[in-house]
Amino acid sequence: MTRAIQVLRTVSDVEPAAWDAFAAGRPFAQHRHLLAGELMCARPQAWYLLVRDAGRITAAAVGVLEHRLHDRRLDLLAAPVLRRRPYLRVVMPVRAEAGVLAPDGAGEAGLLDVLRGQLRPLRIPFCVIDNLPEAPTGADPDDATGYRRLAWWPQTRLDIGWSSFDEYLAALPRKKRKEIRRIERRAQLEGLTVEPLPPADRTTATARELDRLVGNVRQQHGALTDLAPDLFGMVGTVLGDDLVLLVTRRAGRVVGCVGLVRHEHDLVARWIGRDYERTEGTAAYPALVAACVRTAIALGVRRLHLGATAYATKRQFGVVEEPRSRLLAVRNPIVRRALARRPSTLRSTVG
Repeated sequence: MTRAIQVLRTVSDVEPAAWDAFAAGRPFAQHRHLLAGELMCARPQAWYLLVRDAGRITAAAVGVLEHRLHDRRLDLLAAPVLRRRPYLRVVMPVRAEAGVLAPDGAGEAGLLDVLRGQLRPLRIPFCVIDNLPEAPTGADPDDATGYRRLAWWPQTRLDIGWSSFDEYLAALPRKKRKEIRRIERRAQLEGLTVEPLPPADRTTATARELDRLVGNVRQQHGALTDLAPDLFGMVGTVLGDDLVLLVTRRAGRVVGCVGLVRHEHDLVARWIGRDYERTEGTAAYPALVAACVRTAIALGVRRLHLGATAYATKRQFGVVEEPRSRLLAVRNPIVRRALARRPSTLRSTVG
């Protein structure tokens, strides 16, 4: 059997039908989701590794090339290297999942070996594989594949099994149910409403305001990449009806937003935006989470993915946490020494 390794910089170079047949059954890994990930960035740095056997895609890695780490001290230590060459972050663009695709886990170790082997010839100093399942208890931090395993922030998920929001509330413990009702009353008193924004209402002026709100949150959390202008318009061109845009208004003014991306039975919240000056100390954020839950139930999905921040607020809604880990493969001695001294300091930022 003839095996070939391809390294590409855009998913547009892959036939959509061939990719989707390969990625079938993997939520948010379809061709359109990867293309949306490229369109959402002001300066796309997408990177793909494909393994083909007899022309058919049998394994792949999806990532992005970055020049900054998620830790200020490590940024300083690695700056001489990263100024010249970006590192590779292997992660899916729409949902925060590891960008390592090997059907049913078969051949995953081999794919990791192929991926690590590409660092030197492509002059990539190191790669980070984010959002992997938590390492088994007692696992060696130096993985047998040649990677170093580190702890990572957990993701959050709500399993949907209700036909209405009232049924969902009734299933919650009494304390959580009362807290959500209190959030709704408080939001009403503060003049806050959360509603879907129809495509027809996504004007140029609204697009600029939503870009500003999303930028506020990214700046607050130290995001490392710039998003494209008219973010939701760009992403919507490829996601169509699978993108639901919720906006928060106060006294008629848009003060918050979130994009909900659907794929079959899953819904993921992305690109949260806030006007901190007009929402700080209010019920705006928990009201937006409640609206996400309402929308998920109305759409009939099975799982709502809510990301890796604001755990205290999300726990009020009954989410479960999904522990995560990350793997690092380092070829540059400067970066290797830095990571050895501070092995678990890479911090999560808004993606």
